[in-house]
Amino acid sequence: MDEIRINNIDPILIEARRTAGLLRSSKLSRKKMLILCRSLLADQKPANTLGKFWTTLRGLELSERYYWIGTFYTLLLSPKERTSQAAYFTPPHLANGLVEMVRKQGFEPVRHTAIDPAAGGASFLSTLAGVMIEAGLDSKTILSRLRGYEIDAALGGLCESLVGDRIGQEISKGTLVETRDSLLASPQVLYDLVIANPPYGRISSNDLSNETWRQVCHPGHINKYALFTELCFRLAKKDGLIALVLPSSFVAGPLYGRLRSFIRQKGEVLSLNGVMHRDDVFVDVAQDISVLLVKNGYAHRSEKMVAFGTYANAFKVTSSSSLPLDNEAPWISTVGSSHLHFGGAILADFGAKLRSGYFVWNREKQRMLKRRYRALDFPLIWAKNIRAGAFARPAARKRKGIDFVRFGDISNAVVRTDALVLQRTTNSAQHRRIIGARVSPNVVKKWGGFVTENHTIVLTGPSVQMLNALGVLLNSAAVDARYRLLSGTASVSVSLLRQLDLPRPECLITAIDKFGVTEAAVEEAYRLSASKIAEVGT
Repeated sequence: MDEIRINNIDPILIEARRTAGLLRSSKLSRKKMLILCRSLLADQKPANTLGKFWTTLRGLELSERYYWIGTFYTLLLSPKERTSQAAYFTPPHLANGLVEMVRKQGFEPVRHTAIDPAAGGASFLSTLAGVMIEAGLDSKTILSRLRGYEIDAALGGLCESLVGDRIGQEISKGTLVETRDSLLASPQVLYDLVIANPPYGRISSNDLSNETWRQVCHPGHINKYALFTELCFRLAKKDGLIALVLPSSFVAGPLYGRLRSFIRQKGEVLSLNGVMHRDDVFVDVAQDISVLLVKNGYAHRSEKMVAFGTYANAFKVTSSSSLPLDNEAPWISTVGSSHLHFGGAILADFGAKLRSGYFVWNREKQRMLKRRYRALDFPLIWAKNIRAGAFARPAARKRKGIDFVRFGDISNAVVRTDALVLQRTTNSAQHRRIIGARVSPNVVKKWGGFVTENHTIVLTGPSVQMLNALGVLLNSAAVDARYRLLSGTASVSVSLLRQLDLPRPECLITAIDKFGVTEAAVEEAYRLSASKIAEVGT
């Protein structure tokens, strides 16, 4: 498989953006967008704005050329339309890797059928057509084996053009990709392989025709990709394979318990793989991604081992674990990745206690004060006051000074001891998912306590020494890597933090004594912990 072309992507994207920007300055119909994209497939260089971009694409391998033509279509959309359609396509290296994976699990190009219900830029359909050509199938047979759904008619037409270019035959409109809203589909034909990178984003129950969403979603949190997952099981034959590129949030996120349970009830989970380079998956989106492979038609047995792995330049199995007995519980491998030592401890082993931040300022603005008037007014720590490597101190949200919160009586919401505070929501610009800081000791000494806003998590412990050690640990790259195995969302979950694999406390203290407050100390603590676990097991 080709190496991921991280260093080669930016120049192409820059040219694609430049060209799309010039064309988007005048309003483009979907039909015109389709014509422009099809001209990029032509053998003759366009004599207009597209000429330079066409030349850039001619130097690419076919799959990459198709990918950038599909991506160019999305860049011609307005930002609002692009977000609404969740038009972010699977890059060739990942599409090739996933098709290679399903072939190893029994998909045979010479005799099996496949459908992509989110056909988009033809990433999967084109790749499958390519392997079918290599297997010796003619174009007529290939077109009888492949199908796609796409809600955008022009994009569906482009998808057909890309596959047609691959197999060397013009495809009549709608014969390969049917224009339809996949979520309203009632499948009449079933397939040996259902493969998709479904769209993401929330949807209202009012926009759905029935109540099937309740099988895979919690009320108030209906996500398109969960609904597409349910559809994929209906599209697959018994014994058929379902291969999905999904946000990693479904693996352990507390709002995806129904989806995990549904998948286990309907199919046998074969493998789960985390994609290591999240910035190299979708243009303009930094999204933690997992690849799920399931065999349809059999409830997953609790003793069945699941292959957990990673994808960088290829899929690599790093461990095998059974799933929890509770169908809705997070899917967590005991090791997660071959290069990550298993520490075997959790926060409770450090004597640590967690709670979510208390104060929701926009609901109780009347309790916020610009100064302290009485003893039951306490300073407020905002999430933005939290920076790794520095003390967290109260401050005002939009001005100089400090914000205070008024209490009418003594309350357990007030933190009156040494503590760490963590940001509960991070963004893609931050290089760590977990960001925490010790609250300055002067805060409790001066004010008798403090409160934090609801976008924070408060961690208390048995001693200042232990809090300092936890501060080093939780802000480390090693813990960040392990947390990302549990969650792909920007929100930091209290429940997942409680389950997070950590080194043993005594090993962490020993390592800090040896290496100081460094990343090396955390890595050493995990190594020491793993060694102790191995000694016990031998």
